[in-house]
Amino acid sequence: MTGLLVFREYIQKLYRNHDTVFRLLFRFVIGFLTFFSINRMLGYQTVLTPLPVSVVMGAFSMLFSVEVLLFFAAAFVVIHIFNVSTVLAVSVAIILLIVYLLYIQFAPKYGYVILLVTVAYSLGLSSGVPVLLGLIAEPVILLPGVIGVGLYYFLNTLLSVVASSTDDTLNLFQLLVDQFLGDTEMITQVVILLCVTVLVYAIRNLKVNYSFESAIAIGFVCYTILCLLANYYQLMRIPMGMFLVKTLIAFVIVSVIQIFRLSLNYAGVENLQFEDEEYYYYVRAVPKNSIATRDKSVKRFNAHLFSDRVTYLKEDELQKVQEAITGEGEEKEDSWSK
Repeated sequence: MTGLLVFREYIQKLYRNHDTVFRLLFRFVIGFLTFFSINRMLGYQTVLTPLPVSVVMGAFSMLFSVEVLLFFAAAFVVIHIFNVSTVLAVSVAIILLIVYLLYIQFAPKYGYVILLVTVAYSLGLSSGVPVLLGLIAEPVILLPGVIGVGLYYFLNTLLSVVASSTDDTLNLFQLLVDQFLGDTEMITQVVILLCVTVLVYAIRNLKVNYSFESAIAIGFVCYTILCLLANYYQLMRIPMGMFLVKTLIAFVIVSVIQIFRLSLNYAGVENLQFEDEEYYYYVRAVPKNSIATRDKSVKRFNAHLFSDRVTYLKEDELQKVQEAITGEGEEKEDSWSK
């Protein structure tokens, strides 16, 4: 634990000194993962599927805000679908435009949440999403979280419709809407997301020791139980072995994020009480875990130069002794002459 805290202090200091570089790197990673996931899931437009295209779009994402990134991600989806069906591409563009306007109106500051949730579900790390959302944000983050889950299942439904139908009329759009709204797995995942996020948010706000750590553990246990129940009642289709492995991976990722974000020392808790003219205050102060690191400066001397300097000092001292002896001899000669 001490080594991890030292590493955290080093990373935080490095981030403070180079915050602009880290922010640009974060934008690049999010942009790259977003376009890479879209190309991997759809892949109908072969011009966009090569890896260098995702790298270029990730670099392009470093120059613009998250709103522009979301717009281009939606454009990528429409271009892929346009290669399969013109009618479906226009319909998808209208749906994505409505979702985009909904996001701009109610949660403009959480654009990265939509992208991260969609990417996390595509990577199979869905168990960490509600726990992390409940730890780091307020309940308003539920809207972009639900949008992210909806977009992931919308893309999956889109793949299913395109693969199972050769029609290129409005019936294809009707089939897409019917399958999407009737997707019980998506509805179940949204309900689980809401329940676990609210539970984690409530636990981490409790005035007890280890509230954040308890929220993480209880959140993952609750998510796992709900998913197992949904799988038992055939509301979801879960490969159990891979699900448990990815849940463990998500638990490690969320725990490390929490340590880097906020680590508290509950052994040093202080309860304070004071008052003013209108109120009497009860304050619970919990110190953060921190380790002071010192910058060590090591000076290295060349052995040859060091020996030369010692020789020079010895010769200088010998010369001074000889001058002192010579001076005493001259004084004695002067006294005899007198």
